[in-house]
Amino acid sequence: MLKKWKPIILLTLISDTVSLEEYLLVDSGADITLIPKKVGKELGFTLKEGEEPDSLGGVTGSTPIVYRQLKIRIGKFEFDAPVAWALEERVPFLLGREVVFDKFNIEFKQAERKVIFRWRGKQ
Repeated sequence: MLKKWKPIILLTLISDTVSLEEYLLVDSGADITLIPKKVGKELGFTLKEGEEPDSLGGVTGSTPIVYRQLKIRIGKFEFDAPVAWALEERVPFLLGREVVFDKFNIEFKQAERKVIFRWRGKQ
C-alpha cells in the first residue's frame, strides 16, 4: 500500500497590502494556483461591482472563482502569477502550473518525500 505523502511547499503570497506564508499542494494537474475565499480577503481581494465569477472544475466538482494577480515567492525567487480566488472556503490550496512550472524545474521524489524547485531564470 502506498504511504500517504503529498508534495507540499511553503511559499509566500504577496499582494499590494500584505504578504502571507502558506503551505500549498504542488499539483501538476492544476492549471492555475487556487486559494480559498478567506485567504483572498486577507490579501485584500474584493469582488468588483458587476464582476461575474467564472467556474473552475475539478475532481470535487465546480467552484466559483475570479482571477487575480499576485507575487509569489518560492525560496529567494519572486515572480508575478495569476491565481484563481475561490469564492468559497472548501477548496484546497493548490500550486498550479500556470507561470510557476515555466519558472522552475520541479522534481518530485516520492520515495524520499521531497519536491525540489530549481529556478530556471536569472535573478
